[in-house]
Amino acid sequence: MEYLNMLAKLGVGNAHPGGFTATLKQFEQYPLPPASRILEVGCGTGRTSCYLAAQGHDVIGIDIHPDMISKAKIRAEKEKSIIQFLVGDASSLPFPNESFDVILVESVSIFTDTEKAFSEYYRVLRTGGKLFDREMIQYKPMSTEINQMISTFYHVKNLWDFTKWSALVNTMGFYHSQIDGPFLFPKSSEDLTEHPDHYQQMDTDSFLDHTIWEVISKYNSIMDRYHEYIGFILVIGTK
Repeated sequence: MEYLNMLAKLGVGNAHPGGFTATLKQFEQYPLPPASRILEVGCGTGRTSCYLAAQGHDVIGIDIHPDMISKAKIRAEKEKSIIQFLVGDASSLPFPNESFDVILVESVSIFTDTEKAFSEYYRVLRTGGKLFDREMIQYKPMSTEINQMISTFYHVKNLWDFTKWSALVNTMGFYHSQIDGPFLFPKSSEDLTEHPDHYQQMDTDSFLDHTIWEVISKYNSIMDRYHEYIGFILVIGTK
């Protein structure tokens, strides 16, 4: 079983770097304009999308994983949120040019064709619109062996460092861009304690599926052994 499939089966809503705590801190530090039209790329089970909809924003969520979208729709129904959730690919967004005021991404670009994804974010942003993308990064130099181990687990081509991310952002044509970080990962237990997910939906057979627990065990092992090497950044771009 792959890492993303494990998240889908467990209905995890805070797997992105920094968890839901980092999401809330971002909105506090960078408040969004009232009643923004927002696209969340890689919305997962819809936790952030539903939060934004509750703040009065017009939100569309897109994710490549059908199970995630199914659970996002259930979450929205339970939270009484009106959100359009669609199955789709970050590197080929099914929207016209200049459709959104804000593009929100939480640990998605690294899992796809990153250059194409950023090109698509820029395309569908309106002039003056903003991109916020929080992504995993090499916090400090690591050996090829460690990079390969982490990349293989997450099924990504490579774990980029700050220089690589900066080079990409600087070629995208944003009127203004910045990168906050890098930051080290906080302990996931702290995020769950501070912000429990009351609408998490686990598949009924999850607790009996040994492959899920194998992935979780591997994840915990990697984070314990290589925590000092893995961090995250927040990319902000204004079109």
